[in-house]
Amino acid sequence: MRFPILAARLALVALALATAIAAAAMVGVRAGMTDFSTGQEIMAGAVAFGGIALMLAVIWTVHALRHNRGEAKRAGMTALIGSLILLYIPLHTVYEGWMAPAIHDVTTDPDDPPAYVALAGRAPDANRFDAGEKIHYRGEYNTVSYMLHTYYTELTKPLALIMPPAKMFWRCFNAAKKMGWRIVDYSEKDGRIEATATSFWFGQVSDIVIRVRPAGTLGARFDMRTRSRSNERDFGRSLELMKAYRGTLAS
Repeated sequence: MRFPILAARLALVALALATAIAAAAMVGVRAGMTDFSTGQEIMAGAVAFGGIALMLAVIWTVHALRHNRGEAKRAGMTALIGSLILLYIPLHTVYEGWMAPAIHDVTTDPDDPPAYVALAGRAPDANRFDAGEKIHYRGEYNTVSYMLHTYYTELTKPLALIMPPAKMFWRCFNAAKKMGWRIVDYSEKDGRIEATATSFWFGQVSDIVIRVRPAGTLGARFDMRTRSRSNERDFGRSLELMKAYRGTLAS
């Protein structure tokens, strides 16, 4: 058996192992059999086998194109495309995560963050937002509040619209429903909406609180807070949820 054919078949085996390991990591975290950090470590094994599958598939592809031969085409193409898909998801997540600050709790108003009520007991010190915590980000060592105000001004800039607070409240409520979040509690009187968002792959739960207040005589202001329940670095998930929600609200 020529090596290119063997490479294609080995690539398919490596892809199958990578897929099985990735599935085990996701099921383990979602089922509560392991924590998120351990799930990431298991996923690293899937990435390793995915990389092997991609390398072997590339070897087959180069040989097939150079010699215009199609032996083991099904195995080679499946391994090539499958490994690219499998690797893209975790590597893209890690890349986006390392580009984000090492925090798991973000808000549009670091100086006066919205407070949880119904979700206050879901995590220790849920309403404690340490705006003065020092973190390292983009070559600087400064507070969480400074980093959010400096590098995420599109999120911390107040979003106030000329509309009654009641209308703004229901606009925020419908936007949360549109995001697919599970509404846990809401009060138009208090201008508060609480919801949870669950990530697709690992089932990570983020607790969300939205606050609507009057702004001036004719307007209303929206603020929100998103906090990963795992109390661990969430690789930018909280920031992405906030960005996506503000985009939905503005559309």
